[in-house]
Amino acid sequence: MKYEIKSVLSEGYVKAKAISFKFHSDNEEVLSKEREFEKLEMAIGKTKTQFERMIDENNDLSDYLNILILIATDPELKKNCQSRIKIGLSAKGALYDVMNKTNSEILKSTSSYLRERTSDVSDVLLRIASNIDNKNEFTEIDDFILRTEILYPSFLIQKRKNLVGVIVDKGGYTSHAAIMCRAFDIPLVISDCDIKYGDTVIIDSRKKIIDVNPSSEDIKEFDKEYEIRNSYPKHAISHEGFKFLANVSTNYELDKVLDYGFDGIGLYRTEMIFMYNDRPYSFDEQKTIYTEAVEKLKDKTIVFRTFDVGDDKNLSYLRVEDKGVRNYFNNPVIFETQVKAILSSNKYDNLSIMFPMIETYKDFKELRKWVIKIAKKNKYKIPKIGMMLETKSALETIKKFKHVDFISVGTNDLSKELYNVDRNQGVSDISYARDLTKKLSVVVAYAAKKKISLSICGELASIKDVAIMFYKIGVRNLSVSPSLIRILNMSLEEFKNIPDKK
Repeated sequence: MKYEIKSVLSEGYVKAKAISFKFHSDNEEVLSKEREFEKLEMAIGKTKTQFERMIDENNDLSDYLNILILIATDPELKKNCQSRIKIGLSAKGALYDVMNKTNSEILKSTSSYLRERTSDVSDVLLRIASNIDNKNEFTEIDDFILRTEILYPSFLIQKRKNLVGVIVDKGGYTSHAAIMCRAFDIPLVISDCDIKYGDTVIIDSRKKIIDVNPSSEDIKEFDKEYEIRNSYPKHAISHEGFKFLANVSTNYELDKVLDYGFDGIGLYRTEMIFMYNDRPYSFDEQKTIYTEAVEKLKDKTIVFRTFDVGDDKNLSYLRVEDKGVRNYFNNPVIFETQVKAILSSNKYDNLSIMFPMIETYKDFKELRKWVIKIAKKNKYKIPKIGMMLETKSALETIKKFKHVDFISVGTNDLSKELYNVDRNQGVSDISYARDLTKKLSVVVAYAAKKKISLSICGELASIKDVAIMFYKIGVRNLSVSPSLIRILNMSLEEFKNIPDKK
């Protein structure tokens, strides 16, 4: 049975037996208040021990796990639970009541980031509750896919050795669980699929399909494709004359960029940083984040895209219209603060600034002038300044654009506008790609003539056959999620083996 993936929070292509597991369990009958107090105390102690064991095995996550320990051992939490036990709730019921009240307060926040952080609060409280009756333990299957309502970070950390994929009912791109899955190369997807313990499951995030108990033919097809993908190293092959670039949303992903041998960051989605709070980040806060990224990459290039908001990415503290540059002119202080913070982090002269959703040369010219003014005023070096080509208007008037240091083609929004292709539909049908590459050949020729660096950034760059199409029209730089490095290796090697590459 095939099911649709509604949203991809972390990319991946895996097959394994499934475990269907519910973190929430039924409340218990109250035997006595004294006994409930004892169960609460025992469960808190056991939770603390589990987190400490996780720290021993995952030292790189010690800071985060120590925060969970502080939550678990918070005297106020214990006091709130005890007060509920006194009025007749069980220890488990008291924990659920505290969790629901805490989360309802967080959900009132206008910050999507904080709303997603309800899972971090629930993580600790549910772990304490499950430790009352050991409900968070189960017989594991080697290399299993987890089907659950929501993924909690501590569970992911505890099971990361055997957990190869996760299917949830809900979750957010900026949640700790999603960030960790991307860092661990574990696919995390949202779907309504019906899965039972022991079912064989295939997750294909690229096609946005989940196949439950697939046919023998589908299994053979998966095994063949998986073998092909894994025959390529998870590190960039020799690619002289080409650039392998990565798309990232947080600094957590930078280690993979370095481990996998990328040449740099083709797209750093800075708006994800803005979604981490219900207020604008200050200059110092942003500078710290950008500087950490720059220092991590050192001599490698990094392209910071100025915050791209609108549509599904709205923030309470911004005056937001549809996606586009007007959002900068509507929020000039926030834009200037971000640009200043990026410029101040240019320690190795390896960063660039890129604007999204450019419609006209006038838009680009005004923003470029604005950035240069900020740089001169604060005595910062003027970086390379480029644009994302992701609108029909910019595509049709590209020859009018001047003083553009680089162009990154955003295939997601461009395909949506040109062919009405929803980026959430998956890539099972890419018949429009040939027409798109034909249209982009004009851009490639113009960029070559004007010596403008050009890259492709978007889902189409991570599809082998389409990536080869891009290479055929002269594109030499592709930017994809770090976990898709093997796709770049496959695409380039196959392209180089084509006798007639045109």
